[in-house]
Amino acid sequence: MHSAISPRARRAIARRGLDPATLLGSGPRGRIVEADVLAAPAPRAAGAVNDATALAMRRMIARTTSESAATIPHFYLQSEVDCTQLVALRAALAPGMEREHGVKPSITDFIVRAMAIALREQPAANRVWRADAPHALAEPAIGLVVGLPEGLAIPVLEGLGSLRQAATARNSATMSVRSGVRPTARPCASSLSNLGASRIDAFTAVIPLGQSSILAVGRLAHRAVAVGDALACRQTMRLTLSVDHRIFDGVPASAYLGRITELLEQPAPLV
Repeated sequence: MHSAISPRARRAIARRGLDPATLLGSGPRGRIVEADVLAAPAPRAAGAVNDATALAMRRMIARTTSESAATIPHFYLQSEVDCTQLVALRAALAPGMEREHGVKPSITDFIVRAMAIALREQPAANRVWRADAPHALAEPAIGLVVGLPEGLAIPVLEGLGSLRQAATARNSATMSVRSGVRPTARPCASSLSNLGASRIDAFTAVIPLGQSSILAVGRLAHRAVAVGDALACRQTMRLTLSVDHRIFDGVPASAYLGRITELLEQPAPLV
Protein backbone atom coordinates (compact mmCIF):
# COMPACT_ATOMS: atom_id res chain seq x y z
CA MET A 1 0.00 0.00 0.00
CA HIS A 2 1.06 3.56 -0.67
CA SER A 3 3.22 4.67 2.30
CA ALA A 4 2.01 8.32 2.35
CA ILE A 5 -1.41 7.54 3.79
CA SER A 6 -2.71 8.69 7.12
CA PRO A 7 -3.91 6.00 9.57
CA ARG A 8 -7.51 7.27 9.36
CA ALA A 9 -7.29 7.20 5.56
CA ARG A 10 -6.01 3.60 5.66
CA ARG A 11 -9.03 2.52 7.69
CA ALA A 12 -11.40 4.38 5.33
CA ILE A 13 -9.75 2.74 2.29
CA ALA A 14 -10.25 -0.72 3.80
CA ARG A 15 -13.84 0.11 4.78
CA ARG A 16 -14.79 1.34 1.29
CA GLY A 17 -12.80 -1.27 -0.64
CA LEU A 18 -10.83 1.31 -2.65
CA ASP A 19 -7.54 0.89 -4.50
CA PRO A 20 -5.12 3.46 -3.03
CA ALA A 21 -3.36 3.69 -6.39
CA THR A 22 -6.48 5.42 -7.74
CA LEU A 23 -6.47 8.13 -5.05
CA LEU A 24 -4.90 11.57 -5.15
CA GLY A 25 -3.60 12.98 -1.87
CA SER A 26 -4.33 16.52 -0.76
CA GLY A 27 -2.17 16.42 2.35
CA PRO A 28 1.42 17.58 2.76
CA ARG A 29 3.67 16.17 0.01
CA GLY A 30 0.68 14.45 -1.57
CA ARG A 31 -0.24 12.44 1.48
CA ILE A 32 -3.61 10.74 1.25
CA VAL A 33 -5.88 11.84 4.08
CA GLU A 34 -9.32 10.63 5.13
CA ALA A 35 -11.08 13.43 3.24
CA ASP A 36 -9.52 12.19 -0.04
CA VAL A 37 -10.91 8.72 0.57
CA LEU A 38 -14.39 9.92 1.46
CA ALA A 39 -14.49 12.16 -1.63
CA ALA A 40 -13.57 9.33 -4.02
CA PRO A 41 -16.37 7.63 -6.00
CA ALA A 42 -17.50 4.24 -4.75
CA PRO A 43 -15.94 1.29 -6.59
CA ARG A 44 -18.20 -0.42 -9.12
CA ALA A 45 -18.97 -4.02 -8.31
CA ALA A 46 -17.54 -6.67 -10.63
CA GLY A 47 -19.89 -7.21 -13.54
CA ALA A 48 -21.93 -4.10 -12.74
CA VAL A 49 -23.76 -2.44 -15.61
CA ASN A 50 -21.83 0.58 -16.89
CA ASP A 51 -24.01 1.79 -19.73
CA ALA A 52 -26.52 4.43 -18.57
CA THR A 53 -29.28 3.15 -20.85
CA ALA A 54 -28.83 -0.44 -19.72
CA LEU A 55 -28.76 0.63 -16.08
CA ALA A 56 -31.96 2.65 -16.51
CA MET A 57 -33.67 -0.36 -18.09
CA ARG A 58 -32.54 -2.70 -15.31
CA ARG A 59 -33.85 -0.25 -12.72
CA MET A 60 -37.18 -0.03 -14.53
CA ILE A 61 -37.41 -3.84 -14.71
CA ALA A 62 -36.51 -4.10 -11.02
CA ARG A 63 -39.19 -1.59 -10.08
CA THR A 64 -42.01 -2.99 -12.21
CA THR A 65 -41.40 -6.68 -11.48
CA SER A 66 -41.09 -6.00 -7.75
CA GLU A 67 -44.31 -4.00 -7.77
CA SER A 68 -46.09 -6.68 -9.79
CA ALA A 69 -44.97 -9.46 -7.45
CA ALA A 70 -45.98 -7.40 -4.41
CA THR A 71 -49.38 -6.16 -5.63
CA ILE A 72 -50.75 -8.75 -8.09
CA PRO A 73 -51.92 -12.05 -6.55
CA HIS A 74 -50.53 -14.53 -9.10
CA PHE A 75 -51.70 -18.08 -9.67
CA TYR A 76 -50.62 -20.44 -12.42
CA LEU A 77 -52.15 -22.90 -14.89
CA GLN A 78 -50.29 -25.27 -17.20
CA SER A 79 -51.08 -27.22 -20.33
CA GLU A 80 -49.18 -29.16 -22.99
CA VAL A 81 -49.86 -28.69 -26.69
CA ASP A 82 -49.52 -31.42 -29.33
CA CYS A 83 -47.96 -29.35 -32.12
CA THR A 84 -48.13 -31.95 -34.90
CA GLN A 85 -50.64 -30.03 -37.02
CA LEU A 86 -49.17 -26.66 -36.10
CA VAL A 87 -45.68 -27.59 -37.32
CA ALA A 88 -47.08 -29.00 -40.56
CA LEU A 89 -49.26 -25.95 -41.21
CA ARG A 90 -46.41 -23.53 -40.59
CA ALA A 91 -44.16 -25.44 -42.99
CA ALA A 92 -46.86 -25.37 -45.67
CA LEU A 93 -47.62 -21.65 -45.29
CA ALA A 94 -44.14 -20.20 -44.75
CA PRO A 95 -42.78 -20.13 -48.33
CA GLY A 96 -45.85 -18.47 -49.84
CA MET A 97 -46.28 -15.91 -47.07
CA GLU A 98 -42.62 -14.96 -47.21
CA ARG A 99 -42.77 -14.62 -50.99
CA GLU A 100 -46.01 -12.60 -51.07
CA HIS A 101 -45.73 -10.53 -47.89
CA GLY A 102 -42.03 -10.54 -47.00
CA VAL A 103 -42.48 -12.15 -43.61
CA LYS A 104 -42.20 -15.79 -42.57
CA PRO A 105 -44.71 -16.96 -39.93
CA SER A 106 -43.10 -18.10 -36.68
CA ILE A 107 -44.49 -20.28 -33.93
CA THR A 108 -44.80 -17.06 -31.93
CA ASP A 109 -47.16 -15.65 -34.58
CA PHE A 110 -49.48 -18.65 -34.27
CA ILE A 111 -49.48 -18.28 -30.47
CA VAL A 112 -50.21 -14.53 -30.68
CA ARG A 113 -53.07 -15.22 -33.07
CA ALA A 114 -54.46 -17.95 -30.78
CA MET A 115 -54.31 -15.61 -27.79
CA ALA A 116 -56.11 -12.85 -29.72
CA ILE A 117 -58.92 -15.21 -30.73
CA ALA A 118 -59.19 -16.59 -27.19
CA LEU A 119 -59.40 -13.06 -25.73
CA ARG A 120 -62.23 -12.21 -28.13
CA GLU A 121 -64.11 -15.42 -27.35
CA GLN A 122 -63.42 -15.21 -23.60
CA PRO A 123 -64.12 -11.55 -22.74
CA ALA A 124 -63.53 -12.26 -19.04
CA ALA A 125 -59.85 -12.64 -19.97
CA ASN A 126 -59.71 -9.30 -21.78
CA ARG A 127 -59.98 -7.24 -18.57
CA VAL A 128 -57.51 -5.41 -16.34
CA TRP A 129 -57.65 -4.17 -12.75
CA ARG A 130 -58.16 -0.39 -12.55
CA ALA A 131 -59.41 1.86 -9.77
CA ASP A 132 -60.10 -1.14 -7.53
CA ALA A 133 -62.36 -2.90 -10.07
CA PRO A 134 -62.13 -5.01 -13.25
CA HIS A 135 -62.12 -2.93 -16.44
CA ALA A 136 -63.02 -4.47 -19.84
CA LEU A 137 -60.90 -3.63 -22.87
CA ALA A 138 -62.58 -3.01 -26.22
CA GLU A 139 -60.25 -4.99 -28.51
CA PRO A 140 -57.82 -7.85 -27.95
CA ALA A 141 -54.16 -6.89 -28.08
CA ILE A 142 -51.12 -8.93 -27.07
CA GLY A 143 -47.95 -7.74 -25.35
CA LEU A 144 -44.84 -9.47 -26.70
CA VAL A 145 -41.79 -9.81 -24.45
CA VAL A 146 -38.73 -9.04 -26.60
CA GLY A 147 -35.28 -9.80 -25.20
CA LEU A 148 -32.64 -7.09 -25.59
CA PRO A 149 -28.93 -7.07 -24.66
CA GLU A 150 -29.67 -4.70 -21.79
CA GLY A 151 -32.97 -6.22 -20.66
CA LEU A 152 -36.37 -6.53 -22.31
CA ALA A 153 -39.22 -4.54 -23.81
CA ILE A 154 -42.92 -5.40 -24.22
CA PRO A 155 -44.40 -3.82 -27.34
CA VAL A 156 -48.16 -4.29 -27.75
CA LEU A 157 -49.35 -5.98 -30.95
CA GLU A 158 -52.69 -4.86 -32.39
CA GLY A 159 -54.73 -5.63 -35.50
CA LEU A 160 -54.36 -9.40 -35.16
CA GLY A 161 -57.21 -10.48 -37.43
CA SER A 162 -55.12 -12.97 -39.43
CA LEU A 163 -51.88 -14.88 -39.23
CA ARG A 164 -50.31 -12.51 -41.76
CA GLN A 165 -51.29 -9.50 -39.65
CA ALA A 166 -49.88 -11.16 -36.53
CA ALA A 167 -46.60 -11.96 -38.30
CA THR A 168 -46.32 -8.45 -39.71
CA ALA A 169 -47.07 -6.84 -36.34
CA ARG A 170 -44.56 -9.08 -34.55
CA ASN A 171 -41.84 -8.45 -37.14
CA SER A 172 -42.35 -4.69 -37.09
CA ALA A 173 -42.45 -4.47 -33.28
CA THR A 174 -39.35 -6.57 -32.68
CA MET A 175 -37.32 -4.70 -35.30
CA SER A 176 -38.43 -1.39 -33.80
CA VAL A 177 -37.52 -2.12 -30.18
CA ARG A 178 -34.24 -3.77 -31.16
CA SER A 179 -33.30 -0.61 -33.04
CA GLY A 180 -33.75 1.35 -29.82
CA VAL A 181 -37.29 2.71 -30.22
CA ARG A 182 -39.19 2.63 -26.94
CA PRO A 183 -42.60 0.92 -27.30
CA THR A 184 -45.69 3.11 -27.09
CA ALA A 185 -47.88 2.38 -24.05
CA ARG A 186 -51.17 0.82 -25.15
CA PRO A 187 -53.93 -0.97 -23.20
CA CYS A 188 -53.40 -4.70 -23.12
CA ALA A 189 -54.70 -7.52 -20.91
CA SER A 190 -52.37 -10.39 -21.79
CA SER A 191 -48.73 -10.84 -22.84
CA LEU A 192 -46.62 -13.61 -24.31
CA SER A 193 -43.11 -14.60 -23.20
CA ASN A 194 -41.73 -17.29 -25.53
CA LEU A 195 -38.43 -19.00 -24.66
CA GLY A 196 -38.94 -21.62 -27.35
CA ALA A 197 -35.57 -20.86 -28.93
CA SER A 198 -33.83 -21.98 -25.74
CA ARG A 199 -33.62 -25.36 -24.01
CA ILE A 200 -36.21 -24.37 -21.39
CA ASP A 201 -39.14 -26.78 -21.15
CA ALA A 202 -41.40 -24.63 -18.97
CA PHE A 203 -41.26 -21.55 -16.76
CA THR A 204 -43.48 -19.04 -15.00
CA ALA A 205 -43.50 -15.32 -15.86
CA VAL A 206 -44.31 -12.21 -13.85
CA ILE A 207 -47.46 -10.41 -15.02
CA PRO A 208 -46.60 -6.97 -16.46
CA LEU A 209 -48.06 -4.08 -14.51
CA GLY A 210 -51.42 -3.01 -15.87
CA GLN A 211 -52.19 -6.45 -17.33
CA SER A 212 -54.00 -9.48 -15.99
CA SER A 213 -52.12 -12.47 -17.44
CA ILE A 214 -48.97 -13.58 -19.22
CA LEU A 215 -48.41 -16.80 -21.16
CA ALA A 216 -44.97 -18.39 -20.76
CA VAL A 217 -44.01 -20.81 -23.54
CA GLY A 218 -41.21 -23.36 -23.44
CA ARG A 219 -39.40 -25.10 -26.25
CA LEU A 220 -40.96 -27.29 -28.93
CA ALA A 221 -39.53 -30.78 -28.32
CA HIS A 222 -40.18 -34.42 -29.12
CA ARG A 223 -41.85 -36.08 -26.14
CA ALA A 224 -43.67 -39.33 -25.41
CA VAL A 225 -47.42 -38.71 -25.25
CA ALA A 226 -50.51 -40.88 -25.02
CA VAL A 227 -52.43 -41.09 -28.31
CA GLY A 228 -55.53 -43.14 -27.61
CA ASP A 229 -54.35 -46.24 -25.76
CA ALA A 230 -50.80 -46.11 -27.12
CA LEU A 231 -47.65 -44.07 -26.62
CA ALA A 232 -46.36 -41.97 -29.47
CA CYS A 233 -43.50 -39.56 -30.02
CA ARG A 234 -44.90 -36.09 -30.78
CA GLN A 235 -43.59 -32.55 -30.85
CA THR A 236 -45.16 -30.79 -27.90
CA MET A 237 -44.93 -27.38 -26.25
CA ARG A 238 -45.64 -26.54 -22.61
CA LEU A 239 -47.64 -23.45 -21.70
CA THR A 240 -47.83 -21.78 -18.29
CA LEU A 241 -50.38 -19.01 -17.75
CA SER A 242 -49.73 -16.57 -14.90
CA VAL A 243 -53.04 -15.06 -13.83
CA ASP A 244 -54.15 -12.10 -11.71
CA HIS A 245 -56.56 -13.59 -9.16
CA ARG A 246 -58.31 -10.22 -8.78
CA ILE A 247 -59.53 -10.62 -12.38
CA PHE A 248 -59.72 -14.39 -12.82
CA ASP A 249 -60.86 -17.37 -10.88
CA GLY A 250 -59.87 -20.88 -11.93
CA VAL A 251 -62.75 -21.58 -14.31
CA PRO A 252 -62.47 -18.52 -16.60
CA ALA A 253 -58.67 -18.71 -16.50
CA SER A 254 -58.75 -22.37 -17.53
CA ALA A 255 -61.23 -21.53 -20.30
CA TYR A 256 -58.80 -18.94 -21.68
CA LEU A 257 -55.78 -21.26 -21.57
CA GLY A 258 -57.85 -24.18 -22.79
CA ARG A 259 -59.02 -22.27 -25.85
CA ILE A 260 -55.42 -21.26 -26.68
CA THR A 261 -54.40 -24.91 -26.41
CA GLU A 262 -57.27 -26.06 -28.64
CA LEU A 263 -56.43 -23.50 -31.32
CA LEU A 264 -52.77 -24.48 -31.39
CA GLU A 265 -53.63 -28.17 -31.69
CA GLN A 266 -56.25 -27.53 -34.39
CA PRO A 267 -54.66 -24.45 -36.01
CA ALA A 268 -56.66 -23.96 -39.22
CA PRO A 269 -58.73 -21.04 -37.73
CA LEU A 270 -55.50 -19.16 -36.95
CA VAL A 271 -54.75 -18.51 -40.62
